[in-house]
Amino acid sequence: FDEGNPNLVPNFSHNFNLNFSIKDTYFIDLYYRDNGNYISRITFQDNTNQTLREIKQNVLESTSYGLDFTISTSITPFWYMYFYNSIFYEDETFLAVESTIESYKNEVNGYYGYLSNSFTISKDKSFKGDISLTYLTGFLFGSFQQSETITLNAGLRKSLWKNRAVVSLVSEDLLGRANARYTSRYANQNNTFFGVPETQFIRLGFTYNFGNYRLSNGRRDLQKSELDRLENE
Repeated sequence: FDEGNPNLVPNFSHNFNLNFSIKDTYFIDLYYRDNGNYISRITFQDNTNQTLREIKQNVLESTSYGLDFTISTSITPFWYMYFYNSIFYEDETFLAVESTIESYKNEVNGYYGYLSNSFTISKDKSFKGDISLTYLTGFLFGSFQQSETITLNAGLRKSLWKNRAVVSLVSEDLLGRANARYTSRYANQNNTFFGVPETQFIRLGFTYNFGNYRLSNGRRDLQKSELDRLENE
């Protein structure tokens, strides 16, 4: 059950970022964050009454730091790739309400990766495909440690009638590994939960533009022509 906390106070964080970009293709971000006494949802196990209760509390301290590396480029004229990588450390120290110890520091070292590929299949660029993979080794969720997750999505889309309509087919979580297990284990606390929201879908979509898009395009062409005329005067 949930328990309120009237003693919550506002929180301030301090952030430091150092960013680099190389040829608008490679991006590096080195960061450090002092998250301060931010408000976290902490779950505690009452061993006497055999219940779990969730309390919002200002953590005693919390820090985050890591290195992000991104590649965004066209491999070929018909293949675009976006690859985001993050090596990180997260910790938060909170009051261990139901334990004999005063506080507990929950911490994790992890990796997060997101790889997206977009393909132009037809010469007229009306038929395209996408495939993406998301991987997370683990993370913090209050007093819990989140387990590894892998999400694989794929899709196709076809433009029709000079982009007036689009047909799409998308499949999400092809591997069935998008849901994580959450475990809290310290002092006298030992509990786990595994939520299973629906993550596997096959979506078929159809979008049709009923508006007068030719008129809209004509207006843009007219505006461009007028700007060109003014620049040449």
